[in-house]
Amino acid sequence: MSDETSVAIGDLEALLGRLQGGHQALVDAIAEAAPEDFERENEEGESVKRILERTADDVNFYYGSLVARAVSLPQPPFMKSAEYPSLREAMMSLQVAHRRFFNLLHDLTTEDLGRRTSLESTAEYTLRQVLETAVAHYRLRAGQMRDVRGDQ
Repeated sequence: MSDETSVAIGDLEALLGRLQGGHQALVDAIAEAAPEDFERENEEGESVKRILERTADDVNFYYGSLVARAVSLPQPPFMKSAEYPSLREAMMSLQVAHRRFFNLLHDLTTEDLGRRTSLESTAEYTLRQVLETAVAHYRLRAGQMRDVRGDQ
């Protein structure tokens, strides 16, 4: 294995590690939420429930779709927009959405990071850009969870 190959593999592993870390930051923020705060809205009309529903939809329908197209895999059938009755169900559903998303990446190679992908309504992105944006998205949503609860 050449040094260049070793660096590329390390880069891919680091990116996937950041993705897992971003997801874990969100999971930690969810774990800190009290079930009674789930539907309570702040002054801007934002709630934990809405943040988590948008997050699941983004992971399933946006990031998941972009990755599936990039690696020539079908999008899982019969998915519908998230609508959670409880914090517990939101947590479980987000875990499933993340696992489904991460499974799309199981055969990913460093060369795949340069693949281009888009949806009808989006610009074209490289797979690396999609994954880096997903990392930032998870961290953003974790921060929003804390903000909406006033934990900052």
